[in-house]
Amino acid sequence: MEILKDRYLAIYSTKYYTVAPAHEVASLWDQLKTYLGAGDPTLSELDYMSLTHMLFDLSIFNRKDIEAESLFKTFQDRFGSNSPYLHVMQATLLQVNKGDNDAEEYLTKLLSGALEYETDIIDYLLVSKKLLSIRRKSLTKEKYLTQLLDLVEKFPVDGELWYAIAQEYASLGQFEQAAFSLEEVLCIAPFNYVAFAQLSEVLYCRALRERKDKASLLQQSLNNALRSVELSETFVKGWAFVAVTAKELSKAKLLNLSKKKLREIMTGGNDTDKATAKKILENL
Repeated sequence: MEILKDRYLAIYSTKYYTVAPAHEVASLWDQLKTYLGAGDPTLSELDYMSLTHMLFDLSIFNRKDIEAESLFKTFQDRFGSNSPYLHVMQATLLQVNKGDNDAEEYLTKLLSGALEYETDIIDYLLVSKKLLSIRRKSLTKEKYLTQLLDLVEKFPVDGELWYAIAQEYASLGQFEQAAFSLEEVLCIAPFNYVAFAQLSEVLYCRALRERKDKASLLQQSLNNALRSVELSETFVKGWAFVAVTAKELSKAKLLNLSKKKLREIMTGGNDTDKATAKKILENL
């Protein structure tokens, strides 16, 4: 169960499930519900709350509104109405039932009212992140990044914030800053295979642009891709960057191994992974 726990916590901390394809989101909902129902004895209360929150979000994404309401009520009964995660769930239900404006107003009142004087930093952090995610649509990339940086200055050991910052830096082509942010994620969550693959991609992009240090950056990219697939053997993005970096570095054994793994994914993976693996193999 330890492997499953690390996998789900990695998905939660990077919010990968918010960008995953629909069939993967549906499958993840089933898997996570089964895992939580089995009652992993190694799961801390904080991790349990985090994963229950993810299951709640997955219920919303999969249009399982009754399931989401049930999770909300169960969470309320177990942890009380002032639980930090409950505030975020309440905002999500407001988004679904009434719209973003009502959710934003609810969260803003929390931050400017009770939470301004409370000592519960987890509540303040979760509500701040949720509010920022709602406002994201109305902000420029630069403004959004500035607000993320302001928040991470207050909460420097929050991996989710660092991952979001890395994504924004990467989208702006600022790969060195993106790599630094992902390294911060991995200091906080050293088994996060998604972050290792993302770091591999960022370093690969730097290598293509910064010819002076190309070989060194490609080797770093390859090392991180290998760590990603070591942690998650069927993670297609990890194998994709093992393949492209091994090819650039003329490492035939690793290139052949990555091709073999990508072919296996083509035959046994989900539709999206099959299509991705096929496209990568066609371009190697």
